Amino acid sequence: MSTPFRINCLVPDLPAPQEVLPFLQEMHENRWYSNFGPLVKRFEAELTAFLERENGAEGCHVATFSSATTALELALKAMNLPAGSNVLVPAITFPATALVVINAGLTPVLADVDRETWELSPAIANAALAQDDYAAVIPVAAFGRPVESVVWSAFQKETGVPVILDVAAALGQQDIHKDLTYCFSLHATKPFGVGEGGLLVSGDEALITLSRSLSNFGFQGSAGVVQQTGTNAKFAEYFAAVGLVQTARWKEVSGRRQAVLDQYLEGLKKVGNTVTLQQGTGDFIPAVFPVYVPGKAEALVARMNQASIQTRRWYLPPLYDHPALAHLPYADKETDTPFPASEELRNGLVGLPFHAFLSNEDIEEICDLVAEVAA
Repeated sequence: MSTPFRINCLVPDLPAPQEVLPFLQEMHENRWYSNFGPLVKRFEAELTAFLERENGAEGCHVATFSSATTALELALKAMNLPAGSNVLVPAITFPATALVVINAGLTPVLADVDRETWELSPAIANAALAQDDYAAVIPVAAFGRPVESVVWSAFQKETGVPVILDVAAALGQQDIHKDLTYCFSLHATKPFGVGEGGLLVSGDEALITLSRSLSNFGFQGSAGVVQQTGTNAKFAEYFAAVGLVQTARWKEVSGRRQAVLDQYLEGLKKVGNTVTLQQGTGDFIPAVFPVYVPGKAEALVARMNQASIQTRRWYLPPLYDHPALAHLPYADKETDTPFPASEELRNGLVGLPFHAFLSNEDIEEICDLVAEVAA
C-alpha cells in the first residue's frame, strides 16, 4: 500500500496468498466462480456458526452480497416500504447510508447524533417520530462502535417502526438479536475484511431469502422467473475463499488490533481530558481510531501532515453538507440548529492511524503529537 506518508492511516490485514491457494484450487476444480457457488455456501455456513459463537446470533440467517451497500439497499427493497416514505438516518455516517435509501426509492431524513456515542440513539429517533412519520430507522455503528441491540430492539417493539442496522465495520464486535436486521461490510479496510463484500444477518428468514433473490436480478424458483426487480449483487467465490481463511484468522487479527488499542490507550493518558474518545472505547476494538480534540481538528491534521503521518476525517463533512445530499430533509423541524452535536464533531474529530502493523514507536510518536496540539 504505497502512499506519500511515512505512517499510513489504514493497512488491511488479509491472508497471505499461500493461505488462500487451497480454496482457489478447489474453486478451479469445481469450475464454479460465482452464482452461489460451494465456497460461498460454505462461507455463509461458517459465518453463521461464527456469529452464533462470537455474537449470540442464535436463530439468525446469513446471506452474502457484492458489498455492504448493495446488501443494505436490497434489504430495504425487500422490506417493501411505501414508495418515497421517510427513513431516519444519522447525519454523521458514510454517505452510502443515505444513498441506499435514495436508491431504494425512499427518502432519507437526517438526524443529529448523541454527543458521547456519536451515533443515532433511540431518544433522538423518538423525538423525530414525535414530529413526523417514518417507515424505518437505520442506526449506524459509527467507526465500528457496536450499536446497542437491546435498546433498538425495545424501540422497534414499542414504536412498530422497523430497525435495520448499518453496522458495516463492526463484524465480530456487534451483538446480534434475531428480531433486528444487520448489515456488515467485508471490505478490505474493515477489521474482518475479504477484499469486497457485504453481509445481511437477520432472524427474518423471508427477508433474507428475498434480499438474496434480489441480488440475482429477482429470480425466484427453478424456472428463473423475475418476481421483483433486482440487480446483480452476488458474492464471488474468490472473496469467499479469502473469507474462509479470514474466519480462521479472526482471533489472531483481533489480538493484534487489541494490542494496538492498548498501546494507544496507554499513550493517550498523557493528554488527560483534553482529548475525548468515543464512548465505550476499550470495551470494544474500534474499526478506526477517531479522537475528539475540541476545535483543533485542522491543527491536528496539519501537525500530523508535517510529520508525514496520515489522518482521515471519516464521516465529515456531515451528510447535509454533501452537495448531492444537501436537499435532504431534517428530522428536527423545531429549531434553526438541528445538528449541534454533528457541528461539534466537525470541528474536533480526527481519525488517527489504526492497524495491526503500527509499531510501539509509531503509536508513541502519534500520541506525543496529539498531546502537543491538544495542550
